[in-house]
Amino acid sequence: MTGLLVGLLNVPTYAEPAAPVSPDSPEAIQKRLYALKQRAQKALLAKLKKGDDWITIQTFPLIDYTNLNSKEFFRPIVEETFQSYEKEIQVGESKYELTGISLERLRIGMATTQTDLAVAAVVMPTNIDVYLYDKRNPFKIYAQSEAFLEGNQEALSVPMAEHYTKLAFRRALFRYISNQPYDLPRDGSPPVLRSEVPRVIASFQTVDMINREASANFYVSANWGAAISRGFSGKLWNSSLISLELAWNFVGRWFLEAAGEISAYNMGVASVKYLVSDREEPFRLMLGIGGAVLSNRHTFDWDQSNDIRGRQFYAVPSLSVLFPISDVYLKLESRAFVGVNGQSHIFTIMPGLHIWF
Repeated sequence: MTGLLVGLLNVPTYAEPAAPVSPDSPEAIQKRLYALKQRAQKALLAKLKKGDDWITIQTFPLIDYTNLNSKEFFRPIVEETFQSYEKEIQVGESKYELTGISLERLRIGMATTQTDLAVAAVVMPTNIDVYLYDKRNPFKIYAQSEAFLEGNQEALSVPMAEHYTKLAFRRALFRYISNQPYDLPRDGSPPVLRSEVPRVIASFQTVDMINREASANFYVSANWGAAISRGFSGKLWNSSLISLELAWNFVGRWFLEAAGEISAYNMGVASVKYLVSDREEPFRLMLGIGGAVLSNRHTFDWDQSNDIRGRQFYAVPSLSVLFPISDVYLKLESRAFVGVNGQSHIFTIMPGLHIWF
């Protein structure tokens, strides 16, 4: 009996082979999803790194055509989505307001805010469009449009706008991660990406020029032209003129300008100027007001009427029109020197070259 028991205990047992895992099983699907998330996280973090530091990310103010009660949800949604990949990522909010969506306007906004990656969104009555623009790839834009359900188009609420914004941004971020630039919306959605996104072919030099003008705090102008003077005798005298100007953008569209003019008189001018048109406009208009002091010693020309004496002070209104030519501007400027004593006046008109830096 003992031998029989030992023999039974020593009989080898064989386990049945495990059934193959179906590729459609929940476990296989979960594994594939996990692997996809890992690859997406690795690709995104590689894009968001600049050396050992994170790149700067900012959102532009939401462009809203539906009169939402609040637009403050946009930046937190973007930051929350980024932080789902890495908690250290921070998203700021730019005060620069886009007047439209195009590569040129995005480049100007990027240069103005000095950010590396910008996120913009447009809310319209029928859809929301989200855009990502990375200045390291200046010729690509990543976009996603999501159409609202029919019942949500009549009265779009803030919670509903948040829902669609989160959906559109996540899908736009996927395009950014997988390097899928501007494309039509996903299948099943109508083609509602209507904002202007021209594919402009430009050199890196052109992009640098646009960015330099948008972020420049100084300009210099060299002008030549003519001056017409009238002194206490009432006689008019005209002479050639050379002018050099240097200005500093101290706040917003306001500039402080110092200028020197040489004609039949030497004039030192200090002005405050205001840029009337936006910097993104190719043709620009500037208005100014300032003061000047006049000297008639060592002049470029001689006023033979000898009507205006030296050490005179003037109020100086001015008008400037700028036209772009290549990477500089052609400038046409006119100044009126109105004597404080009321007995002398000088009018100048000066074409010249204007450079932002």
